[in-house]
Amino acid sequence: MQHTTVDPIMRQRFIRRPLSLVGLAFASVTYGAALVPSLLPRPLTFLIFLTALGTVGGYALGSLVSWALHRSLWIRRHRLRTWIGVVIVIALWIPSLVATPIAITWQAEQQSLLDMPSTLPGSLILVVAVLAASALLLLLGRSIRLLTAALATAIGRIPPLQRRLGRTGSPGRRRGVRLLRLGVAVALVAVFALAATAGFQRLVASYDAVNADTSGQDRSRIGTNSGGRGSLVSWETLGRQGRAFVDNPMTPAQITAISRQPAVDPLRLYIGMQQAATPQERSDLAVRELDRSGAWQRKYLAIFVVTGTGWVDPNGVNSLEAVTGGDIATVAVQYSAVPSWIGFVIDPQTAMDQGASQVQTIVSAWKRQPAATRPQLILFGQSLGAFGSQAAWSAGTTPEQVVADIPKVIWVGPPAQSRLWERWQADRSGGPAWQPVIGNGRLAQVYVTPQDLADAVPRTGPAITYVAHANDPVVYWSPSLLLNHPDWIAAPLGPGVDPHLEYYFGLTFLSVGFDLISGGEPPEVGHNYSANIAPAVAITLATPGWTKAATARLQAALPSLVYPTD
Repeated sequence: MQHTTVDPIMRQRFIRRPLSLVGLAFASVTYGAALVPSLLPRPLTFLIFLTALGTVGGYALGSLVSWALHRSLWIRRHRLRTWIGVVIVIALWIPSLVATPIAITWQAEQQSLLDMPSTLPGSLILVVAVLAASALLLLLGRSIRLLTAALATAIGRIPPLQRRLGRTGSPGRRRGVRLLRLGVAVALVAVFALAATAGFQRLVASYDAVNADTSGQDRSRIGTNSGGRGSLVSWETLGRQGRAFVDNPMTPAQITAISRQPAVDPLRLYIGMQQAATPQERSDLAVRELDRSGAWQRKYLAIFVVTGTGWVDPNGVNSLEAVTGGDIATVAVQYSAVPSWIGFVIDPQTAMDQGASQVQTIVSAWKRQPAATRPQLILFGQSLGAFGSQAAWSAGTTPEQVVADIPKVIWVGPPAQSRLWERWQADRSGGPAWQPVIGNGRLAQVYVTPQDLADAVPRTGPAITYVAHANDPVVYWSPSLLLNHPDWIAAPLGPGVDPHLEYYFGLTFLSVGFDLISGGEPPEVGHNYSANIAPAVAITLATPGWTKAATARLQAALPSLVYPTD
């Protein structure tokens, strides 16, 4: 009777399997690669995790190469001695370990440059922490392989299969066991994929539940905004972000305290994703809300294209209302309840469809109004809102054609694949990629730092304003990084970018991709634009009587005006 749980062949391969020397050699390279500078510095725990992940990834790749090599006829005839492999591995690890304190120094310099102080360990502590984390990841991987082997062995003991596999140790059994193990691995992957799909569906459902939850929200300040008196849409179905938006308009007193000029009550209109089935139906409903509310009689009308959850950045809408003295209607349309990163990864087309529909439908309705009395049109899009709203035009559209539709445009933190940003950046007439000269530079301008905005002259005519930090991974990460050296990693590097940043084939794609989820950036860094929005709105709209002192007061007031959105 056999007492072992796992087939002896499998036990020898998966339990007693020594470390792969080729894997260790590859791991030395990927360990060092994981420490190279990226757009943003790494928080300590994130640094350890990513370095461990890179180390284990290199080990896995090297093990795969080793497996392939050991099946080649040349390797079988000319097998290298183990001690030679050990010497090679040590020789490769020495420069990687020596580079560790250099990498830590670079991290500290980058953190200091960006005002992101973080406690960094000494070299020895970092190496030990990374090796411990790598060992845990490797143990997890081997446990999964052992589970696969155990399941394959158990299935192989089913009498009909056992007879077909043949006697233990025979070549036929070895081949059969390999095929059986492969089948079990495929089945486990399928089960994992189904479980992940189900888990993702539950995650999306949880965001839908949050979107529908009205707890802690009221309509005490809603007035004639959407969901209020005479509205065509119900407050309950506006969505959580929409309800927060319509119930927190600035008051005339708050605006006057900033502008030092008389002000009126602003108007906020919002269409929730539940209030119509398709992007076009939601856009049509938004136009009917504009008609119902008297928005066409306002001096300004802002088309505000939201992010994934339906979020309207309070800094954005409050800046618009303050700079226009409250004589503005702001209209937003929700298309999703999930965070932007999920929406961008799984369904960017919905953001584009809704953004294009919202912009085109409202612009068409605006053009039908009497030219002498219709409001001045403004477009505001931030992050995924900038991505979606740019879909309203084809890739070949010029700045002149955009402002012919909407004379004032503000795009903040546009994702790299935003239609116009991507094309205009590639076709720039001058300047570096991180601050391109678009066309003749008269209509569309790119501001990178707060100082750029502080030095800018108010733009009294048609204007397209981009605000894009040079170290914002959202603005610069794209699939093309996998194979192509981007223009923005070339001298001179942009403000706030680590001077040691270099392009590495494949690695930069992964490194900047991880920057997307690092989070925690202070204002003026990465994808945090809270310090840039007020001056961007002020110089773009250039409203009569507005001053730089008013912009300073607005910036100082914005943090106290942020309303809860979750």
